[in-house]
Amino acid sequence: MKLLRTILATALGACGAVAVAAPAAHASGTMYYVDSAGGSDANSGTSASSPWQSLAKVDATAFQPGDTIAFKGGDTWSGAGLTITSSGSASAPITVTSYGTGRALLAGNDAVQATVTLSNVHDVQVSNLEVTNSVNLAVSNSTDYRGIYVVAKDTGNMPGIVIANNYVHNVDGKGTSRIGEGGIVVGVRGNTTPTWFSNLRITGNEVADSNTYGISTFTTWCASCDIYTAETGIPTSEVSATRQAFTGSVFQDNYVHDVAGGGITPQYIDNGLVQGNTVDKAASHRLVFGGGNVGIWWQGTNNLLVQYNTVRRTAVDDFGNPDPVDDMGFDADMGSQNSVVQYNYSDSNNGGFFMCLITSDNNIVRYNVSQNDGYREFSVWSGCSNLRVYNNTVWGTSATETRHNSDGSTFQQGVEAFVRDQDQYNNEMFDNVFYNPQHATYAYSGDNSMDYSHNLYWDGSASSTVTPANDPSAIVADPEFVNPGAAVPPTGVVTAAQLRQILAGYATQSSSPARDAGVSTSTAPKTDLFGTAIPAGAVDLGASQHAVSVTASTSFATGQGTIANLADGDPGTSWASTASPSFPGTVALNYSQARTIDGVTLAAAFGQGQGPTSVDVQTWNGSAWVTQVSGAALAWKQNTASPEYLRIALPSAVTTTGVQLVVKAANHTWGDVALNEVIPTFGASASSGLGVRSGLSSAWLVGGTMQQTWASASSPTLPNAVEIDPGATQTVSSVTLSAWYGQGQGPTSVSVEANPGGVWQQVLAPTAISWSSNTGTVENRTLTLPSAITATQFRIVIRAANLSWGAVALNKVALNS
Repeated sequence: MKLLRTILATALGACGAVAVAAPAAHASGTMYYVDSAGGSDANSGTSASSPWQSLAKVDATAFQPGDTIAFKGGDTWSGAGLTITSSGSASAPITVTSYGTGRALLAGNDAVQATVTLSNVHDVQVSNLEVTNSVNLAVSNSTDYRGIYVVAKDTGNMPGIVIANNYVHNVDGKGTSRIGEGGIVVGVRGNTTPTWFSNLRITGNEVADSNTYGISTFTTWCASCDIYTAETGIPTSEVSATRQAFTGSVFQDNYVHDVAGGGITPQYIDNGLVQGNTVDKAASHRLVFGGGNVGIWWQGTNNLLVQYNTVRRTAVDDFGNPDPVDDMGFDADMGSQNSVVQYNYSDSNNGGFFMCLITSDNNIVRYNVSQNDGYREFSVWSGCSNLRVYNNTVWGTSATETRHNSDGSTFQQGVEAFVRDQDQYNNEMFDNVFYNPQHATYAYSGDNSMDYSHNLYWDGSASSTVTPANDPSAIVADPEFVNPGAAVPPTGVVTAAQLRQILAGYATQSSSPARDAGVSTSTAPKTDLFGTAIPAGAVDLGASQHAVSVTASTSFATGQGTIANLADGDPGTSWASTASPSFPGTVALNYSQARTIDGVTLAAAFGQGQGPTSVDVQTWNGSAWVTQVSGAALAWKQNTASPEYLRIALPSAVTTTGVQLVVKAANHTWGDVALNEVIPTFGASASSGLGVRSGLSSAWLVGGTMQQTWASASSPTLPNAVEIDPGATQTVSSVTLSAWYGQGQGPTSVSVEANPGGVWQQVLAPTAISWSSNTGTVENRTLTLPSAITATQFRIVIRAANLSWGAVALNKVALNS
């Protein structure tokens, strides 16, 4: 039998919790001791009894890999800076730390711009120091300062920088937002040699009382980006036209609070992780009127995973009017691609929960809880595209917030809008719970309308609840959470375990209408915020999923793997029968609670060699198996280790506790039949980049009756796309477009794009379409792709259309396996 191996390329954004690897064992080096009171620079420095005294002595010394520079705990070095210019190695980093009792205090006192500087070095670790750089934190300074500053210029890859478990506080500045300044800053300068930091680790630090940013990165290797020249002082001429991002950076378990700018701001980082941080009162230490900032925001990143963070009270008591775009908990900013924002808690941020803008594309916001965030829960601004917001619980507030005027007077600001969506670029919100006691709008005056479907809305009573006009499956009901709105995070760092405990009040009661009311999505994680597995079929709305267990069984004898692998959510595992199985045979999934499904997707590696080719799909009615689909033919098109996903649609949705495949025939080149996953699903989601005509819905492209249609806004900009998520990864061979009145409003030229894992690619070149009638009779046009493509999302790019009535329209889009 051929060895079953599946190669699964999983984007970082689809991961669950990510563990940070412990540092490797270090080669031994020399230990240098520094004692501000009892040391002398004439000493050898190599023992606690013969320590050095000054920072100048350390600065002037060339260190070797494996060396440690240790400052005496409890001692203070004032009015000077420490600069390290020696590099370690991967196996023998240079370490800067404290020894004895407590942390050593390095106090720059504004005599240096940065108290601790690592300049053009790699493999250096700074830990367990207390760092300040302030004379009078209450006064706006003409210069912005830094606590710990790591900088490289025209030096290439700089790996192995670790900034861990330091207390950085009281850092002077103008009292506003100055990127590249603040508590901990890692930056790249220059434009002659591509330079970046790899495997940067900023973990376990407390950064507090900074008159500018908390933790931030920047680079001039950002493809002619705007790096805020006026703030950084870096001339525009130094900014490279080439992008060279940091790689593999981790910002974990930091506690950032009471800072004037952003709390944590990674910029131009690929495959990074922002996890387990607590940010409290970012943009809340301002001394200059106006402006704003965000608790955790990122720019120019690709595949950034932001999870298990708590962001609270951004811009609380902010010295400035409501910022038009800022003061949020989280922000996927300019050029951010493929971010996943999950399992976070956003609480009492003056500007709202989440923001996205300016060429930020293909980002996912899922399984988060927002509580008592104000002004705008979501701000989706011009240039934000392909944003997918699902399975979040957004518990709004009726309270107002205190805002300041330039003359020192204050006023009260309530929630302006629950959602603002400035431009329509295939952004959608589905499977969420929105509690909106201030009855704020979901389509602010003058904005475009977000694509909504399968959300629950509640304002306190059915008669007063506001819903979007274009959510065709809106549920208006009390979500019946256990104890919503009661969460009060502890002071200080909030761990992932504490986070789950704090938010336990957002679990649903057994009678909740949010249960089993959502559609499936191809990008769903394995678990919800609380670690409960996401089940097959219709999921719960909001960030909490009630537990549903599944067992798998088969009448075939098992030759490889286990039958449980078919329901483990991991296409990298598989099951295979023994050689020469007898047909028909069964594969069944049984659930502890009823599931609503309307299709079953089968995943198989080497499908042409060992995939089923004819199956019945049956469901359990409580006493017997009922055949829903008979003799479904499965034409596998691949014979590789990469799984292929073929979907079998049911005639209509069924609620059942069991799904059974009766396998009647199979390819058995190697003598067996095999599968990687059996995935029952319910529903799909869709969005439009062409706007939506009032009263219609993009969701009708994949749901509802054939008479429920989608139509664009008037005078749509072409080319532009409608986007489909089929509910599970699918291998698609053709696409069918259905339309009535095609000669008046049907597309006449389309291309097809697919997203197989974070990067969109064209899979069908522009193709002409003609329609035969202009009546209420629905016509179908099937477009065959040159080769089958496996992807999580698909776009139908409408390049030209009949526009007799000023809009383009489709009744349905079907993705065919």
